[in-house]
Amino acid sequence: MKAGAALALAGFHGTHAEDFVFGQEISSTGGINVTVFTDGRYKITASGYGWAFSGSIGSVLRSIRLSDGADAVGTWHQVAFDYDPSRSSSIRIYDGKPLVLFSTSYGQDGPNKDPFPSFDSYPQDLFTFSYTSLWNYQFGVLNPRSPWLFYDSQANAILLSPAANFMTAVTQFGDNSAIQGAIDGRITSLPAGFSHSTILTFGRGINAAFDTWGHALTDLYGKKRPANDSIALLNKLSYWTDAWANYYYHPGDPTQYVPTLLQVPGAYQQFSTPVGSMELDSWYYPKGSPPNWTQNGFGMATYKADPAIFPNGLAAFQKSLGLPLITHARWIDATSDLRNHYKMSGNVSIDPQYWKDYAQYLSDSGVEVLEQDWLSGPAVADFNLTDPDAFLDNMASAMQSAGHSIVYCMPLWTHIMQSSKYNNVLAARVSPDGFNRNHWDSALIDSRIASAVGLWPFADAFGCRNHKDILLATLTAGPIGAGDALGTVECVGLKQAVRTDGVIVKPDVPIAISDVSWVALSQDQSAPVIASTYTDHDGRRTAYVFAYGRTEGALNSIVFSPESTGVQSPAYVLDYFSKSGTVVPSGAQYNDIVDYNASYYVVAPIGPSGMAFLGDTDKFVSCGKKRIEELNDYGSLVRVVIRFAPGEKHIGLHMYAPSKPLVWADSGTVGRPVSEYGDRYRVTVFPDSAGSAIVNLSLLHSPAK
Repeated sequence: MKAGAALALAGFHGTHAEDFVFGQEISSTGGINVTVFTDGRYKITASGYGWAFSGSIGSVLRSIRLSDGADAVGTWHQVAFDYDPSRSSSIRIYDGKPLVLFSTSYGQDGPNKDPFPSFDSYPQDLFTFSYTSLWNYQFGVLNPRSPWLFYDSQANAILLSPAANFMTAVTQFGDNSAIQGAIDGRITSLPAGFSHSTILTFGRGINAAFDTWGHALTDLYGKKRPANDSIALLNKLSYWTDAWANYYYHPGDPTQYVPTLLQVPGAYQQFSTPVGSMELDSWYYPKGSPPNWTQNGFGMATYKADPAIFPNGLAAFQKSLGLPLITHARWIDATSDLRNHYKMSGNVSIDPQYWKDYAQYLSDSGVEVLEQDWLSGPAVADFNLTDPDAFLDNMASAMQSAGHSIVYCMPLWTHIMQSSKYNNVLAARVSPDGFNRNHWDSALIDSRIASAVGLWPFADAFGCRNHKDILLATLTAGPIGAGDALGTVECVGLKQAVRTDGVIVKPDVPIAISDVSWVALSQDQSAPVIASTYTDHDGRRTAYVFAYGRTEGALNSIVFSPESTGVQSPAYVLDYFSKSGTVVPSGAQYNDIVDYNASYYVVAPIGPSGMAFLGDTDKFVSCGKKRIEELNDYGSLVRVVIRFAPGEKHIGLHMYAPSKPLVWADSGTVGRPVSEYGDRYRVTVFPDSAGSAIVNLSLLHSPAK
C-alpha cells in the first residue's frame, strides 16, 4: 500500500469517539512497512525478515502527513508528524531498498532529550558487533559512536547508525533499554532549526547490509565514489616513511634525508617495481618549542617543511624526486604561532583561511594528497555542535578547491561516516603501524566499514619480504606502500602485486570477510577467517579468497562454495601458492586445511566454452583489470584483451581446459599452449605496438585461414 492510501483504525481505548486511535501506514517494494498512530506510537516491520521495531513519541501527535517523492537514494514514501514542544519528525522508506530514514527537527531551542527514534521493542537474541577504539572492534559489544550491527545465525543483518551529525551523534540505550538515535548527552541543549537523522538498514547477509547502509549515506550526501586508480597513490605502488618504515625519523642526520630519499625511486626501478608517489610523515615538519623536526611527541609548529631537512624547500625536493607527494599532518602545538593567526578549536584550526593557506603551500610544493592523522587523539576540535564539523568541512573544502585529495589516518568510526560528505576523502588506514601478520584481522574487519562508504581501505607500510602481507594489502584494493631501506628491497612479492610500471593489479572492490566467518567469529573467536574479493568482466566474475587460522601452530578446516564468492557456475579453484587446482561443480563446496600463515585461492568460472580462464597467475589478482581489460566466454571461444606495461616483453596466461585448447591472437602474438599441471595450460603472450594483445582460446576450432 503506497503512501497517502492508508488510514487504519488501530484500536479502541474508551467509549468516546476521541478515544479511537488511528494510524497512517506506508509500505515499500523493499518490504518495509511503517505505521504511525495518533497517540504517538510508531512501528516498523521488515516483512521478509520477520523483524519489527516499535516506539513512542510519548505524546499525542498534532498531525500526520503522507507524501511521496524521490532523492538521490531512490523513490520514497514518507509519513511525517508534529508534536510538542515544537518538534517535527518523519519516517521515510524507499522502494526496492531495505532501509528506513528517521528525521527530526526542532522548531525552538530546547533541551537535548526525548530522542527520535527510540525503540522500546526490537528484535531479540541476535549477535551484536560494533567498532570500539582506534582500529579495534568487538563482538557482543555496542559502542555508541559506531554503527550497531545485529545479525542472526544465517547472517541476516540489521545496521543502525546516525545519518547526520556524525561527529556528535550517538546510538544509545535509554530508559527501559530502549535503543535510541541521539545527540551525545554532553551537549545539553539543541537550537531552533537543528535537525538530526538516523538510518536503519537490513540485509540478506552482513556484507549486503553494510553495502546498503554505506551507499545510502554517500547517496544522501551526493558523494561521488572515487575509482580505485583515480590518483597516483591509488594507482601505483607508493613509498612510505611513517612509523615502522625504515626512514621514519631516520637517518639521524637531517642533511641525509634528501639525498637518501632521492635514491628510493631508482632502487625500486631496478627491480621493475617503480614507486609512483612518496609519503612524508611527521618528521618532515618542525614540532614543539623551540620548533624542531625531531620532537615527535609534540604538535605542529607549522605545516611547512623543516629547513634543517629541506634547506631548498619542499618544492625543490619534489621537483628533484619527480613524484607526487603525500604529506602528513597532525594537531597544532600549544606553542605554535599558528594559533595567533587563525581561529582554533581544541588542537586544530577551524579557520577556512588556515586551510586555504595550507592548501596553497601543498600546491606550491607538488603535494597531491594530505594525510590527516591523530584524528582519534589530540587532533580534534572542541566537542560541540559546530566545531568538529567545521574542522573537517573546511579541510575538505579548501583541499578540494586546490585539487588535493585527503586520506584519514587514525580515524574513528565517526570520521569514517563523516567522509560520506566529502568527494576528495578517498582512503582511510584500517590497521595499526607497520603491517604484519598480527594486523590481518584488523585490516580485514576494519576495512568493511570504510569500503561501505566508498573509501579505499589501506594497511600500513609493509616489508617487501613479507609476501602474504603484500598480498593482503593488495586485496584491500586501496593504496599499497613499501617502507624498506635502500639495499634491502626484495622484489618477488612486489612483482606479484604490480606491473613493471608500478601500476597495482588490484581487485574491483576491497576484500571482505565472508558472512559465514562473521557468524563463526561471534560464536568462537578461534574460528578461521575466510575473506574474498573479485574482478567482474561484464558479469563474469573471478574471485580471490584469502583464508587463515587465527591460532598460531594450529590447523583449521575451511569450506566455501564458488557461489558464496559470487561465481555462479562450476568453477576451477586454484591454490595460488601450492599451484594445485580442482574443479568444483555447481552447488558443491571446496574444502581445505589452512594454518596461521594463510592460503590463497583464485576461483575462476568454467564458462560455456568448457574452460576456466585463470589470467596472469604471476600476479596475485590474476584477472585484475590493469592486466586483463576484457574477458568474454562466447561458448565457441574465450576472448581476452590483455594490457601490458610500457616496455613489458611478454606475460604468461593460464587456463583450465579438459583438453589442449587452440590459441590464436587478433593482435599481438602468442606461443603454443603448454600443459603445466595436467588439465591446466600456459600460453606466452607478446604485445602489439600499442602495448596490448587480443587472444582467443577454443576447444572447438582454430581461426579461419
